[in-house]
Amino acid sequence: MQASLEISYDSTSAVVLLGGVWDKDLSRHILRRLESVWDSIAKARRESQSVAVCIRLKDSFDLDFCGGEILLRWLEDLKHQTKIKLEDSQNALLISQKSKRILTILQDKKAPDKTAITREFIQWHLDTFKILKNWSNNALMTFGFLGEMIYNFLIGLINPTNIRLKALLFQVQEALIKAIPIVSLACFLIGIVVAYQGSLQLEQFGASILIVEMSSMLTLREMAPIITAIIIAGRSASAFSAEIGMMRATQEIDAMNVMGFNPINFLVLPRVIALCAVLPLVVFIADIFGLIGAMFVSQMQLGISSEQFIERFLQMVEMRHFWIGFLKAPFFGLIIALIGCYHGFIVAKDTRSIGIHTTKSVVESIFCVIAFDALCSVLFTQIGW
Repeated sequence: MQASLEISYDSTSAVVLLGGVWDKDLSRHILRRLESVWDSIAKARRESQSVAVCIRLKDSFDLDFCGGEILLRWLEDLKHQTKIKLEDSQNALLISQKSKRILTILQDKKAPDKTAITREFIQWHLDTFKILKNWSNNALMTFGFLGEMIYNFLIGLINPTNIRLKALLFQVQEALIKAIPIVSLACFLIGIVVAYQGSLQLEQFGASILIVEMSSMLTLREMAPIITAIIIAGRSASAFSAEIGMMRATQEIDAMNVMGFNPINFLVLPRVIALCAVLPLVVFIADIFGLIGAMFVSQMQLGISSEQFIERFLQMVEMRHFWIGFLKAPFFGLIIALIGCYHGFIVAKDTRSIGIHTTKSVVESIFCVIAFDALCSVLFTQIGW
């Protein structure tokens, strides 16, 4: 039922009679009539003295919060009219329980602070600007670090005496040779797990012999390279970041610059070259131990002897699976070394920053390695390798 508004007059007052449903669907006609109530009363009375207004409700009257908001604002305007006296004791809107409850809730509601909203809006833009500024600064620092590293690497190719062989061999020993036992053990256990779980499924279909191809291809293409890269990232990226970060905190890098030594040549190139050059060898060793683990499970679980495993491996598994995993290793090493060294160079001169950037270097190295491996996996599959 549509809202209605009627005005009648008795000897002492003007009576405003409200009916229908006052909700969000109020017509423009009703809204215009609300605005012109005073004009209607003044025109009918043609008197200058105050006019008492009494509000009454029809049985069909009902309202929601939208209609209540409109009527509340209208009542406040009426109270501000100097020649209108609103009789609260006869105001049915304030007597009716439902309308009284709605109007009370609306009266207690505070209007939003426009200045607070403006301040919040400005602060949101400032925070966004700060985030974008930090991202742009980090991007510029990253590209600058990469450019300086590439420049010094090319200079080292032209003049190999710039590459410190002793530091390079030390990094090979610390970052890679000492990691071989843990990498070998991890890949051996992963080979066991993959072969065991695969054998349980293949045995149900009478295709147990296919465990050789499945475990071998998975180990050579994906598991051995990625497990090796994750372990090296956990060991070397954190070590690089902590070592270089501590040198920066103790101003050793500043001293190197003062004495005319290039920190990139002394600290970054040996680590990058060491990981890129030797990580494929570690992946090769990881392949061997992963296959040994798969061979062990095949013999214990499925009765496939070592001779059968090796013979079928040589017949069915192509060398391209080995080369795919082997060729990804230098890129894994490059990612790990660059991220670890970069976070070392951006460490602030306090111990808390060293811990923060050491953690970031490990997390970002592992993430980038996995993302790069996923990209390579999709790319090689699409081109049929």
